Amino acid sequence: MCPHGVLLGAAIQASFLLSFCHPFSTTHNLRTRPNFAPSASTLTTTTSSSYLQSQILDFVEPTTGVPVKLVGAMHYNPASIDLATDSINALAAEGKLGSIVIESCDIRWNATLENQLVKDALLSEMKAAHDLGMKYRVPVVLGDQRINVTVDQLKFGAKEAVTDLLQPWNGGWGRLFECISSARKEAVPFGDEYLGLESFFDPKLLASAPISFVKYPLSYLVKSPAFAVAVCALILLGEVDSSNAYVVDGASPTDILGSLAISALETVIFARIFLKELLAERNEVLAGSILEQCRNYKAVGSSNWLDDLFGKDNACDKSTGAVYALGSVVGKPEDGKTVVAVLGLAHCNGIKKLLTEPES
Repeated sequence: MCPHGVLLGAAIQASFLLSFCHPFSTTHNLRTRPNFAPSASTLTTTTSSSYLQSQILDFVEPTTGVPVKLVGAMHYNPASIDLATDSINALAAEGKLGSIVIESCDIRWNATLENQLVKDALLSEMKAAHDLGMKYRVPVVLGDQRINVTVDQLKFGAKEAVTDLLQPWNGGWGRLFECISSARKEAVPFGDEYLGLESFFDPKLLASAPISFVKYPLSYLVKSPAFAVAVCALILLGEVDSSNAYVVDGASPTDILGSLAISALETVIFARIFLKELLAERNEVLAGSILEQCRNYKAVGSSNWLDDLFGKDNACDKSTGAVYALGSVVGKPEDGKTVVAVLGLAHCNGIKKLLTEPES
């Protein structure tokens, strides 16, 4: 097993996983930030062949009684773009479309606007959702953790994981695997009420996956050429090194075992930061953004009688700290609306768990 093979394999696996959780990509702009289950007719309104119902979670947020629709996506995937578009259009046609929450922050969103190619050619499901939000004049919320915070957390998580790996005698391995286990339970819960493996391996989704695998790295190349060139250089250097060391001399059993051990360690570190920093921690922020929008659609009859008497906040945004896309309307109290969130598939189960089992 050659070093470049390990590196390239890890890069492909990482690209596949990240396409479901989308922590770095940048997609449109900023303003200020701060369950009633849908009917069967709502779920079947769309007849498009690209409508992948298995990528959707519908539920009621228990503290407000507001319906929430999580639309899971493989980023830049045409099938996911159609799914987000169909879902939003169906709710708008029924007069039930409330706020649209997208998995981006103001920094990443604004960066997209600065690059015409990314904005026009590299269409994503989040840009499609944003554009529909503008068309229907509903709030479009940039609901994700800011990228600078995510990067800092990734650095800290990787450092902590490596430190624990190097200190097995000090309980490091126990701490590391406990962290991975607890993050998995929170970020990737299993059960009949959650998305299953069939959601990730839906034939229609996978058929369009090659487009995601081209557009996702291309978005990095366009937005961060230096980063893309550095990755390519590392892969090429690994190719040269492996051709000298392995193709000519051959790989000994010791070499193979060493490569397998290194791959195992890399997998453990990646699992730690993927489950905790990239999923679990960002899920909390995204779930919070969705909950804040639900406050605007809580039944008017449940408001405080003093607020009704003095007209307090009756037409004001009830969410706290919401970041709205530039040009978006601000949230306001309304009845009978559904909050839609367009997210990477990997986030959906964990966010539903946080919103429906807040004490867990």
